[in-house]
Amino acid sequence: MIGPLDFQHIGFIIGGLAIFLYGLMTFSEYLKEVAGVKLRNVLESATKSPWAGMLSGALISMLVQSSTIVSIIAVAFVNSGLLTFGQALGLIFGANIGTTVTAQIIAFKITEWGFFIVPIGLIVYLLGKKKKVRYLGHSILSFGTLLIGLFLMEKGLYPLRAYEPFTNLMISMGDHPMKGIAVSSFFTGVVQSSSATTALAVTMSSQNLINISSAIPLVLGANIGTTVTALLASIGTRLSARRIALSHFLFNAAGVVIIYPFIANGWYEQAVYAFSRITGDTSIERLVANSHSLFNVLWSLFWVWQTPLFSRIVKGLFKGEEKPCLQRATHLDDRLLQTPVLAVDAVRKDLIHMAKVAYEMIESQIKNISRELPYSEAKRVWELESIVNEIQHETLIYLRDIRGEHVTEEVSQMVSILIQTVDDIERWGDHATNLFEVAEFIYENNIKINQGTINIIKELFGLVSQNMLLAVEALNQTPCSEDILKKAIAIEQQIDESVKSYRSHRSETYISQETEVESTVVFTDILSNLERVADHAFNMIQFFCEPNGIKLY
Repeated sequence: MIGPLDFQHIGFIIGGLAIFLYGLMTFSEYLKEVAGVKLRNVLESATKSPWAGMLSGALISMLVQSSTIVSIIAVAFVNSGLLTFGQALGLIFGANIGTTVTAQIIAFKITEWGFFIVPIGLIVYLLGKKKKVRYLGHSILSFGTLLIGLFLMEKGLYPLRAYEPFTNLMISMGDHPMKGIAVSSFFTGVVQSSSATTALAVTMSSQNLINISSAIPLVLGANIGTTVTALLASIGTRLSARRIALSHFLFNAAGVVIIYPFIANGWYEQAVYAFSRITGDTSIERLVANSHSLFNVLWSLFWVWQTPLFSRIVKGLFKGEEKPCLQRATHLDDRLLQTPVLAVDAVRKDLIHMAKVAYEMIESQIKNISRELPYSEAKRVWELESIVNEIQHETLIYLRDIRGEHVTEEVSQMVSILIQTVDDIERWGDHATNLFEVAEFIYENNIKINQGTINIIKELFGLVSQNMLLAVEALNQTPCSEDILKKAIAIEQQIDESVKSYRSHRSETYISQETEVESTVVFTDILSNLERVADHAFNMIQFFCEPNGIKLY
């Protein structure tokens, strides 16, 4: 026995906290899967303005109940080049607003509801035939688990309300707010969840273990502790990503420092009382929740007006010149793996870049063969092939890592398609190097290619390039339009007919001795490589444009 706590009460506190944290983490995990593409669309809106970014950050943080996840996503997006430093600041501001929802929900005193919510979630999960329905069931079940964890903590903490050493400790936090801020920051950093700290503060207040004076330092200290995860996640990232992590820390820490005098003299407590009277609920639980919300909302609204100033302050404190992203796999980031739909999007963006590099490789070799590009410049194809091969290697590893326990059927199917797409694009690069070797053979053996042959090659490449560009467009669209597939089918048929006609014509000219052996072999190699490039491009278009893999011709 520790003080008034027996073994059972200690078990309720420790076990309740563990169950609460588990419920919080799984609730977040499954809701991200239910949100799917909507989560991605919300994030994309963050690029429009600081206000849009703040609303996006608040919405996502409300959804997943974690400002930590939003800050990590912001670090990952900036590191991969999907967002600029300035655009990501709005997400950081909004994350602090969204995370206050947990305390507000708990203040409704609904912890007992967890025992009814869990079976509802279980029923939805067991009866759900689609993965998204089962994920929704998991989310409901996790939310109920979260509430049960809080209920157990309430029962475990109850005896402490009459334990004088504990009550004196809590009173001292009200008398010396810095102590409460320090304890709260440390606890939040350990459990990596400000929601856990604020939930605990609300729960303790509901048991009359702490008053509002002691609770305010606890909930505000959680704002500082929650930045630890993002700071750790930024290690080894680009300068802008490290600046975002530092921004999260400075934003929260500076806010607590500035408001500290108002906490120490009791003015902030009076403001919380005044705000709560306006809302019509002055219960201790609501006061604690409001003390968290009021500070975070006002502080975020203040800085969203001053985003450029905040950006200059951070850049002044964290000086340095940002190095440009390497032109290889720039969007892949392990921090996005916890949100598979975002990880898949990152892969698509890198594959679009990979496809453009491979297209440049093919185009340069056709220009080389057509004598429109110097042979010396065409050698750059080997440098570009290195980029294509590296992107292939990195994306295949990344796609394998996306697969996991909580991946939806749609994401799993897209991962399979992207794996095949990686191989198709890599084959573009292989055929480009084959064409370079053909061009090299022509150059070293001084083989004469007449203008008519060059025109045929350029005409065929014109058709092939159309489907290559349509493949890139299909890769960039979600979902792919039927119009792209119809165009691609017509072009693919035209390519097949043209190649058959060109080969027949070349056979006739060779038999009639109008062309030499070397010229005929070279021409056949060029046709074969371009035809295979077209096949791989058409494969990609079919993957993204044909529902359920059903061919439309």
